[in-house]
Amino acid sequence: MRKTVLTLMVLALAGPALASGGGKKKSSSGPSNRIKADWSIKNEVFPETAMPDQAQSTHSVDIPVVVVPISIDERLVNYAFVSIRVVLDKSVDAWKMRTSSHFMRDAVVRASHKHAFGKKGMRTELDKERAIQIVRQAILPWVNEEQIDHIEFLSVDMLNG
Repeated sequence: MRKTVLTLMVLALAGPALASGGGKKKSSSGPSNRIKADWSIKNEVFPETAMPDQAQSTHSVDIPVVVVPISIDERLVNYAFVSIRVVLDKSVDAWKMRTSSHFMRDAVVRASHKHAFGKKGMRTELDKERAIQIVRQAILPWVNEEQIDHIEFLSVDMLNG
């Protein structure tokens, strides 16, 4: 009886290892028990934004993803996920400004709830010109107007339904 129980326990523990094919060398041409998921999903509604200039990253403050409500007639219809880069003038110490980035992000979130970032009547489009002006006004307590070269969106993503 003991031998039977021990044999069953050994088989139960060794079974998964044997089934996985462990220990055997596999040829590169034969089938494998591993599946590789490799696909990319193309977002046709919002094409990928152009890559930002890497030289600007040394003189900029990045405000990571800000969730911006999109509303039509004061009714919430969507959310936009926006990454913002504030490119500073070359004379400004970017490291000093970066210490205030969390305050800037908070100010942008608050401003996005007061002022519409979306195009009028559109649920899946961002009015970038107006949004940049709102961001500029929101961050003024931490960055002077003379210190800002320009503001750009690194990425804008939103649900298209």
